[in-house]
Amino acid sequence: MKKILLLVVVVIIILTMGVGSWMRYQDDAIEVKLIAVEADSIESVIRVTGRIINDRTVTMTALVNGQIQGMLVNKGDRVKADQVLAFLDKREADALVTKATAVVARERQAVDETTRKWERLREISLTGGVTTQATEDAKALLNAARTRLQVAKAEQRVAQIHREKVDVTAPWDGVIIQKSAEQGQWVEAGIELFTLVAEEGREIEANVDAGDSGVIEIGQTVSLVSDAFPERRWNETIHWISPAIISDNNAVANSFAVRTTLSSDAPPLLLGQQMDIEIRTAYNKKALKLPYTALIESAQMTQVAIVENNKVKYIPVTTGIEDFTHVEILTGLVEGDLIIDLRGKSLKEGRSIKTGTRNN
Repeated sequence: MKKILLLVVVVIIILTMGVGSWMRYQDDAIEVKLIAVEADSIESVIRVTGRIINDRTVTMTALVNGQIQGMLVNKGDRVKADQVLAFLDKREADALVTKATAVVARERQAVDETTRKWERLREISLTGGVTTQATEDAKALLNAARTRLQVAKAEQRVAQIHREKVDVTAPWDGVIIQKSAEQGQWVEAGIELFTLVAEEGREIEANVDAGDSGVIEIGQTVSLVSDAFPERRWNETIHWISPAIISDNNAVANSFAVRTTLSSDAPPLLLGQQMDIEIRTAYNKKALKLPYTALIESAQMTQVAIVENNKVKYIPVTTGIEDFTHVEILTGLVEGDLIIDLRGKSLKEGRSIKTGTRNN
């Protein structure tokens, strides 16, 4: 009987120790949250700031010295090609044109008279009525008259060009964005009067970090939005990439410029206005992806942690496109696989775990 009681006590002690060990094992297990591998679209984008530019911008200056007699446009006015924007005192220029025109008329008359005289002498010389020398002298006078006429025409053209310079005209259709002088002001040749921007030729320019040069290509689609029109998003296309890196000490150093179209889809933006640009460099319509918090990356490999028999197990994966929160999984997992959301924690492989809530 005593032996039976002793055996019962030993069994109870063994069972008690086993349950205690099992309880301690359960207490040591760490609770983790699981994430399901999802299939969804993913894209890689570069975010930069751009602005409206137009290379067809010209500073209109006075071409001659003089006093501004007429200022015909103001800042913000739209003008047409060859439209007169301002003119200087033109009395002297007009007088020079009138004088040059009169000289041309006089010299033309002289040519006509000497031509007739030479032709008469030439006819008479055929009958021996005048000497050959007289005919040659008349021809020399005609040549001299013709030369004087050519000189007079050249001086007339110079006077006309000078007169044209008195008027400041627009080289193309555009908008006056700066006015730097006023009527009555005396100006010298080269003094700025206006800044004119063409109506056509506007585009968008942005500076991209030089480290991204390998993923920027002509023809890429970009998405844009402006603070002035926050509810409106539209797409443009990269059509020019700078062949050189900006290497000075300003804020955009070690970057390069790209330019996009400015289509009719864009809102009515102003020259110099800024907007936010997203350049899509990669896209997969249906990719397997996980948040960055589920990955462990090292120089050798990228891994994720899964649950196997209530223990941590690491498996390698290969990754692809990355966005700001998720990364594409190319190999190692399938849709629906449950992954431990490590969130920066370091769990030893084989560690006992308890699964908690599942993150979607």
